[in-house]
Amino acid sequence: MTITITPPIDIEELAFFLAEANKVPSKHIGYCGSDKESILHDLTHDFSDLDLAKSFTVAYENEIIIGAMGLDIDEDDLSAEVWGPFLRGESMIVLAENLFKKVLSYSDSEISLRKFFFFLNQENKIGKEFVLNLGGIEKGNHYILQAKRDGFKESNHKEIEKYETGFEGSFSKIHQLEFPTTYYNAKNIISRLNEHNQLLIIKNDSTEIKGYVYVEAEPEQGQGSIEYVAVSDKFRKQGIGTKLIQSALNHLFSYESIKGVTLSVEKENEKAIHLYEAAGFNRKHELIDLRMERTPCN
Repeated sequence: MTITITPPIDIEELAFFLAEANKVPSKHIGYCGSDKESILHDLTHDFSDLDLAKSFTVAYENEIIIGAMGLDIDEDDLSAEVWGPFLRGESMIVLAENLFKKVLSYSDSEISLRKFFFFLNQENKIGKEFVLNLGGIEKGNHYILQAKRDGFKESNHKEIEKYETGFEGSFSKIHQLEFPTTYYNAKNIISRLNEHNQLLIIKNDSTEIKGYVYVEAEPEQGQGSIEYVAVSDKFRKQGIGTKLIQSALNHLFSYESIKGVTLSVEKENEKAIHLYEAAGFNRKHELIDLRMERTPCN
C-alpha cells in the first residue's frame, strides 16, 4: 500500500474523519469534539497560532484519510495541545509516529516547540503507548462531565443576578483567590461580558458577592461553556454553588442550538464532581493527562 502524508487537502473531509473517530472511546481525544460542524469551525477559525498547513498533517491511502494529527500551537508558550493520533485502524502506532514527525517538521520551520500536552480517553491504548514511547509522562486523570438539554429541568433561583459594576472589587477578590494563575483575570472576564457571555452572582449585601459563575455561549456553533464558578469561603456549604451552576445551564440552554454542555474536572476533585452532578451533570469520559517536553537538541 502507498501512504502519503501531507497537510490537509480537504478540510471538510478532515473534520468528518475527526468527528467519526472521536465518537469511538478507543480513539477519542479530549481536545476535539465529535460534531463535524464544530470541528470545522475550530479548524478554520480557532486552531493554532500557525496556519493549518503548518499545524496539521493527514495520512492518505488511495485518497482516503487513514490518519491525522494536529498541533494547536501557542507561540508565546512554545507549547501545543496535540489533536491526535487519530487513526482509522487499531494497530497503527508507526503511522502515528510518522504523523507526529511530519507535523513537527512543518511547525519547526516557524517555531521550536518545547512542550506538548495530550488528553486521551483511558480506553485509547494506542494513543497512550504512542505518547509514552515519545517519553511522555502521565500527570493525572480527569472526568469529562456533560449536561444535556434533554432531561434538564430549568430552575428559578431569584437570588441569582447579572453582574453589576458596583461588585467589581468583591468579584476580583474571590476570582484572584480561587484562580490566581488562570487564563482570564477579573478584568478580562468583565471586558468579555455581552449578550452571550454572562457573569452571574449571588450577593450578600450592596457590595459583597457570595459567589459567581462565568459562562460563554456561541449559539451560532451550538456551543456553550461554564468557564469559572466560585463561592467565597464564608458562604460555603449553603448550596450556592449548585444554584449558580443550574442558573448557568438555564442561560446556556436558553439557546435552542446548544444541546449539551461539557467540562473537565480532575478525578481526585470529588467535591467539584459532586457539585456538578448535583446541578445536573453526568460523567461521560475519563481522560488521561499526559505531557512531553523536548530540548533544543531533539
